[in-house]
Amino acid sequence: MLKHFTIPDIILFEDDQLLILNKPPYITSEKDNTGVSLSDILKRYNPAAMLCHRLDRETSGVIIAAKTAEAYRHISMGLERRKIAKTYHALISGAHNIEEQIANTPISKAGNNKAVVDHIKGKQAQTIIKGIEVFRHYTLVAAQPITGRFHQIRIHLAAAGHPIVADNIYGGTPIFLSDIKRKYKLSDEEEQPLMKRTALHARAIEFEFEGKDLNITAPYPKDFESTLKLLRKYDV
Repeated sequence: MLKHFTIPDIILFEDDQLLILNKPPYITSEKDNTGVSLSDILKRYNPAAMLCHRLDRETSGVIIAAKTAEAYRHISMGLERRKIAKTYHALISGAHNIEEQIANTPISKAGNNKAVVDHIKGKQAQTIIKGIEVFRHYTLVAAQPITGRFHQIRIHLAAAGHPIVADNIYGGTPIFLSDIKRKYKLSDEEEQPLMKRTALHARAIEFEFEGKDLNITAPYPKDFESTLKLLRKYDV
């Protein structure tokens, strides 16, 4: 599902210290056993550049890379001290009028590469959640992680009874056109979901760097954008 791209294709901001990228879905941030990573492609563009944080393989959106060791330290400290604000957009099942609230459920990382709610040994985890757009069967929400635990947004939404669309690890189910379009007729071919991945996108990031206030927004990738268009057309 991953199409060929180069770093210039996904640059949202660049100066002599930083690169801010719009990570495509279906590629890991750092190298693992699944193949070429974003870090690998980044090194071809600038051998000195380093990713400052990670996004899950299926998650698209804004990610920061540093071109120098000093910039890397600055961003790393900003992340640790919670001075870098991140906003994610997610599609969840159900029509929910969600006022701004803080999910405050402690989380532990389980041995099967997933997170679990753990009120005894779990680490503090906080996420601000707010509804953006409500459809008949789905809701677009914004999530701002205050802490940075593994799968934090995904488990917090699932724990609240709002698993992210197509997030099969935490109980999410995919969207099909037949779910939202009245009098939809199935063809002879098996119907495919509108999104074949967890519907989570790192939408924006905001921080100060060398006296400049940076507020960078990552456009939705094609699958997320087209799903929203279909929801706005048929699920209202």
